[in-house]
Amino acid sequence: MTDSPRSGPTRLSARVGSARWVFSLAVLTAVTALSIDMSLPAQPAIARDLGVSADVAQLTLSLFLVGYALGQVLFGYLSDAFGRRPSLVTGLAIFTLAGAACAACHAIAPLLCCRVVQGFGAAAGPVVARAMVRDTQPASSAARILSAIMAMLAIAPMVAPLAGAWLLGHLGWPAIFGTHAVLGIAFTTMAASTLPETLPFERRTPLAERKIAASFGKFFRAPGTLAPTALVCLSFAGQFAFISDSPFVLIEGFGIPADRFGFYFGATALALMAGSMIGGRLLRRRRPIQVLALGGATLCLGGLSVGVGVHLPRFGALGLVVPMVVYFVGLGLSGPSATALAMDPVPAIAGTASATLGFLQMLSGALAGYATTRLGGSDPHVLGTVDACVGLVGGIVVAVLARRKT
Repeated sequence: MTDSPRSGPTRLSARVGSARWVFSLAVLTAVTALSIDMSLPAQPAIARDLGVSADVAQLTLSLFLVGYALGQVLFGYLSDAFGRRPSLVTGLAIFTLAGAACAACHAIAPLLCCRVVQGFGAAAGPVVARAMVRDTQPASSAARILSAIMAMLAIAPMVAPLAGAWLLGHLGWPAIFGTHAVLGIAFTTMAASTLPETLPFERRTPLAERKIAASFGKFFRAPGTLAPTALVCLSFAGQFAFISDSPFVLIEGFGIPADRFGFYFGATALALMAGSMIGGRLLRRRRPIQVLALGGATLCLGGLSVGVGVHLPRFGALGLVVPMVVYFVGLGLSGPSATALAMDPVPAIAGTASATLGFLQMLSGALAGYATTRLGGSDPHVLGTVDACVGLVGGIVVAVLARRKT
């Protein structure tokens, strides 16, 4: 995995900072959403066809995130050592091959193993995309670009469940993973041909085992990284608790048809897009900490409202989905600013910082998703309690952070 210091951008490369460049990074970041959200409508079918319980079927999501978390640690560090482009292309190639392997699985054990590998490869897209933004942008511009990426990224959760439901109904759940492999080929080709290298040879970190721990230690010791990182983890825990458990709660608990699940789930994705777009506009005239404070308050309100809404039977599925829409607006507002603030103090190790954020974020999501499904299944009350707790603690973290920054 090498990238010559003399190699310039290819003829098709997008200019750094251009709309095409931002779009390419958003597409690569969407690898994760597509890998998870396309398979959501198939969760009950996978459990039924492979003869396993709901919480075991859910491991196709949580173990994907475990592989994704581990992959971010490795690809973040490798991208600091060898450059962004070769790390990105290698990860996407692994993702493509693992998707094809998932499609060929006929038992739960090999499927879970392949999902871990698929998550590992998928990690390269988001971690390298964040590092490329940090390589080239100051904190305020980085937050705006990350908001734009998140807004475009929100399209994937709106489209992916609908596409997954169609594939499930016409071709069966293995076709979903086969589609991942086809998309992986397209993403790998795009990354190799359009994205220029953003980390010059002279700024790369020599590969050495003892420096790996030193780089991660530097991130945690840097003033100003811990509180934004905690918020990123908390907000994603609530997000993935909903993502993971919502197929069982909505389809089996509330009786929503599988082919309509995407519309309910898509409402939260639209809210994420709206929050990101609003946040991006606010960041043109407000500091990231101010937008973060607004997003944290919205996220807290949404989380607490979920805890109340699931205890109001007359509202049915809307008692869950409507408060989650508020939560996702808050997530769109706060997420990019929290990420930019966490990475800003350590520009020299942007890849490692991005990897650390991604690892902790995905680990918290995997644990929250599995625990929520394991304890709650199709019962919405556990999901409501988890998101209420996350919203409350997240609001407290934002309040403390905002007070320190003012």
